[in-house]
Amino acid sequence: MDEMGIEELKRYYIKDYDEILGKIDKRIKSIETPPPPKRFRKRIGWLKNTYLKRIDTTYNILVSEIDRVVEALTFLSKQHVFYKELFHVWTNYYPEQVRKHFIFRKRILGRIYTEYKTMVKNAVEEYELKRYYRTCIGRMLSVVKRRRKLLKKVKEALIELRKLPSIRDDELKVIVAGMPQVGKSTLVSKLSTAEPEIASYPFTTKTIIVGHLIKEPYYRIAFIDTPGLLDRPLEERNEIEIKAVLALKHLADKIIYLVDPSPNSYYTIDEQLHVLDDVKSIVGEEVIVCLNKVDITPPSRVEGVKKIIREKHYRVEVLEISAKTGYGLEKLLEILTKTITNKLP
Repeated sequence: MDEMGIEELKRYYIKDYDEILGKIDKRIKSIETPPPPKRFRKRIGWLKNTYLKRIDTTYNILVSEIDRVVEALTFLSKQHVFYKELFHVWTNYYPEQVRKHFIFRKRILGRIYTEYKTMVKNAVEEYELKRYYRTCIGRMLSVVKRRRKLLKKVKEALIELRKLPSIRDDELKVIVAGMPQVGKSTLVSKLSTAEPEIASYPFTTKTIIVGHLIKEPYYRIAFIDTPGLLDRPLEERNEIEIKAVLALKHLADKIIYLVDPSPNSYYTIDEQLHVLDDVKSIVGEEVIVCLNKVDITPPSRVEGVKKIIREKHYRVEVLEISAKTGYGLEKLLEILTKTITNKLP
């Protein structure tokens, strides 16, 4: 099974408009136009030869760069919906929408090229030859220039996407959520067989932490912690963060929501359950609520919190665990492996 991680995007370096313009300018300056053949009795013949080469060069470079964008977006369109949603976060478009747009741009470019190349060939006066040439180059460049902002966003989005830690499509994807200081990172490190990968989360200043639990050939589980995205109420998040949170909906097979019921917790139970409400509104009922730090919490308090959660969220599973000591983690893994079994065809 191939990995969902889209490192393959590194094959596609998308240039922004200024880079494309610089490449065209450099290539045109390097063109060596041979002396006109003897049949060119006038200067206009030599100019036609020069201008036609410049037009060809400009057109070929623009087509090549558009083709690269289309190829990259074709690849992205075939990936997991999670990546397409993140692309939408950054550009406000889905890959297939942008792909079709640039295919249309390429058609416009072809029509301009064909029309003006014929006009240049048939020009009989220098002044009209120069006018046709300049108009042709200007119109071809404008095809891309008019979408320079979108092109730049596409470039930046693809650069960000390929920074994500790799996640395989055949593994159970479990997002660990909860407010700060409830033990999310500790749980990911305890459940993972290797040091978790840490990388920048696309389009936000947050990070994403991925730890894998691998029991070949039986199952693979990816535990994903997204600090700063699922740890506070929706009304406190900016637009980009909200979109990124919604993208997570398409990634999660299961959500583990950690609650710290201990007397010294940083947040009240009401505050923690408020965020749980938001998480459930995003991902539905696929939430396992874990009361963490039960090793330092009085049993009566644990029972009281469990009762509150069950009254408010009667359909969620509530477990008692201690990420620090390992208590209750076997039961948690047992539930997750049953989820994997249920997902098998």
